[in-house]
Amino acid sequence: MRRSLEEIRTIANRAAHMTRADSAEAVVISSISALTRFAGNRIHQNVTETDSQLSIRAVLGTRTGVASTNRLDNEAITRCAAAAVDAARHAPKDPDFPGLPKPAPLSIPSRSLSLLSMYDAEGRARAAAQIIQQSDARGLVAAGTVSVNDYAVAVANTHDVDASMQTDELRATVLAMGEGGASGWGSLLGRDAGTFLPAQLGSSAATLAERSAGAGDLEPGTYTVVLAPEAVADILDFLGYLGFGAKAFAEGSSFLVNALGTRVADTCVSIYDDALSPATIGISFDYEGQPRRRTPLIEGGVAIGPVTDSYFAAKLDRPDTGHALPAPNPYGPLPLNIEMQAGDATLDEMIGSVERGVYVTRFHYVNVEDPMKVVLTGMTRDGTFLIENGRLSTPVRNLRFTQSVLSALSDVRAIGSKRQLCGGEGGAALAPALLIGHWAFTGQTG
Repeated sequence: MRRSLEEIRTIANRAAHMTRADSAEAVVISSISALTRFAGNRIHQNVTETDSQLSIRAVLGTRTGVASTNRLDNEAITRCAAAAVDAARHAPKDPDFPGLPKPAPLSIPSRSLSLLSMYDAEGRARAAAQIIQQSDARGLVAAGTVSVNDYAVAVANTHDVDASMQTDELRATVLAMGEGGASGWGSLLGRDAGTFLPAQLGSSAATLAERSAGAGDLEPGTYTVVLAPEAVADILDFLGYLGFGAKAFAEGSSFLVNALGTRVADTCVSIYDDALSPATIGISFDYEGQPRRRTPLIEGGVAIGPVTDSYFAAKLDRPDTGHALPAPNPYGPLPLNIEMQAGDATLDEMIGSVERGVYVTRFHYVNVEDPMKVVLTGMTRDGTFLIENGRLSTPVRNLRFTQSVLSALSDVRAIGSKRQLCGGEGGAALAPALLIGHWAFTGQTG
């Protein structure tokens, strides 16, 4: 069992106030994660992991030091506090350090944690079996996961910050594969167990796999594309990592530099970070105990600004948007609950409007070529199709692309009315499908 919310809140406050420094902050995270993994149409792994971690940040003047431990007894906390103070003594001074933040009003949603009991080992096995059956019945092979993460976070500091919350999340993935290069993908992420329909998820991936068998070549070039939500989520993730953080903005490596208040995307494009959305996952405060809030990043195509934490809010003379990550943090504040505003088009309408183009289910192995222009290179995967005369026609072998995201988002022809929550560890993106006028494919990948 993970530790209770009240228990980790008590530990965080005790750790912060017993640290012999000018000021101190403590973060405690306690979690229980359960995973069932399947491959070759059979379950081959079932694991459960329980963990608790304490991190202490000690402040001496403008010097800070951090230490952590996964033992939470009094002796271990005392040693961790001493190590944090020692690290601060040896750290360089930082004249820009504004001190630890003071308390701010928090909105803590009341959540009933039921996913772990609904999807215990037996429940996960049943869900996996339903997913697998959809591939097995069609002569395909399925691989994937069903997992639940139940966790609690507490943040306290010597300026009376005292924030704590518990939450959970459910994830499922499936890759259906068959002869002739057939492959199809499906995934689910969220907190609402009612949206998890294992058979439907497995069927969707299997149908994609069947349709993708015998894929042919496509000449390199610039094509109109319909990007499914998982592909759009990759774009949003890279925008967040490369451009929407205050550290990149302060260092001059973000595309937002000299662009605030100007149009950087089509007027139909609005992107936010919103940890308070009922459709997303995560906690409603950051790792300094400050409230997360709905933060506009691009609104009506116009660049609004980066997300901040207390350090970069002071450095840039901007409000603290509540996006601090656990210290020590080399990345600065980042958006963890990014979303694109939905449009009014259905997927069928978007495909139906394209005379000749490419449909992309998701991207793979995406890398950065130019951070200032957000030029990405990568590959399509698990369901790429030629669009001809308003319908999906022949499957296409996976394609390599090199494309500026900003250029692509300046030519958005339609935005999907339905959004899907996608993401990996640590964050999520709520993404619609997009119809984009141009996307540069540079060749086949195999």
